[in-house]
Amino acid sequence: MARALRYIERWYSIPLLLLVWQAAVSSGLVESRLLPGLGRVISALVHDTANGALPYHAAVTLSRAAAGFALAALAGVPFAAAMARSTLIRNLFEPIFFFGYPVPKIALFPVFTYVFGIGSPSKVAFAFLECLYPIVVTAYLGFRAIPVRLVWSAENMGAPRLTIVTRVIVPAAMPGILSGLRIALPIAIIVIVLTEMIGDSRGLGYYIAVSATRFEFANVYAAILIIGACGFVLDRAMLRLRRAVVHWERDVEPTR
Repeated sequence: MARALRYIERWYSIPLLLLVWQAAVSSGLVESRLLPGLGRVISALVHDTANGALPYHAAVTLSRAAAGFALAALAGVPFAAAMARSTLIRNLFEPIFFFGYPVPKIALFPVFTYVFGIGSPSKVAFAFLECLYPIVVTAYLGFRAIPVRLVWSAENMGAPRLTIVTRVIVPAAMPGILSGLRIALPIAIIVIVLTEMIGDSRGLGYYIAVSATRFEFANVYAAILIIGACGFVLDRAMLRLRRAVVHWERDVEPTR
């Protein structure tokens, strides 16, 4: 019972938001065509899930987001380690990353479309670029924040270089690395959906854009709920991974 009460206390805001949504529609405070009731949204969600439309577009979006995120993680973490290790690489690339971090990368999407085409490659490449920045910056700061005394202690105990890297440096930087990955994961989904809305014939972004042009706003909100649910599940999975890998840090988020 106590555990159930903790879950309710922690997540009650979501059903509360849905109740406020339904109350606003039922009371006539908002235009029901622009904000349909939950019943219409759930009906559209069930209908397009049953006919396979939403699962198909969701699979396309998630596969693109996963590809861009994975490429950014594979390239970003080693590059951040190299920046933290080498003064030459740090002096060369650190200003570029910190200067370009706040720049909206969406301005470069026409260039990506011209180079890679309008299909999946351009969207994966764009998601890679957007995810690369938070991963590199956060992982770099994680590597730089490693206490030097940990490395000195391992060296004084006669640990070889490979052991120091795998047993000291990487575990010490892992909280920062996983924090960067957790930040980048929803960014990948957001970027893919936005670029699909700009121009594509598949994906949840395309589904939302087409439904909006047809004034089928129940379908729009059904797709938004799918995006939110997918992002929530992936974030919970990333949090579980963080708890398993960084097992010495139990309080990774507030608990009651």
